[in-house]
Amino acid sequence: MYDDARFRDQVALLEVDIVALERMVLRVRSAEKSGKQSLDVAGLLKIRGSEIQQRYSELMMLAAGPYSQPFEHEALAAAGWQGEFAGAAVVAPLAGTYFNMRKTTIYGGSNEVQRNIVSQTVLG
Repeated sequence: MYDDARFRDQVALLEVDIVALERMVLRVRSAEKSGKQSLDVAGLLKIRGSEIQQRYSELMMLAAGPYSQPFEHEALAAAGWQGEFAGAAVVAPLAGTYFNMRKTTIYGGSNEVQRNIVSQTVLG
């Protein structure tokens, strides 16, 4: 997949977003340590963090391709499967991780609700 320019662009964009999120966290921590009133950015951190988690898991699924399909080795073996299993063992949990990360924009309030809270806090 890394030969695909679009995939590389998505990986680079994700890396930029991770660095930006890290800088935001460091700014908040610095403001708290110096006793300054920092903006209430917990909602922003939640939104950006959950979006980054989802995009990361999507890129992992894309990189693994069809080998990331969810299946249980034990269930296939119990059903009498005699053939080889597709993909390496390291890509088997990718689908579960991807589906699990979908919930991050829901728990703790949806991202839309969080955006409204942040805008009301910042804009008054």
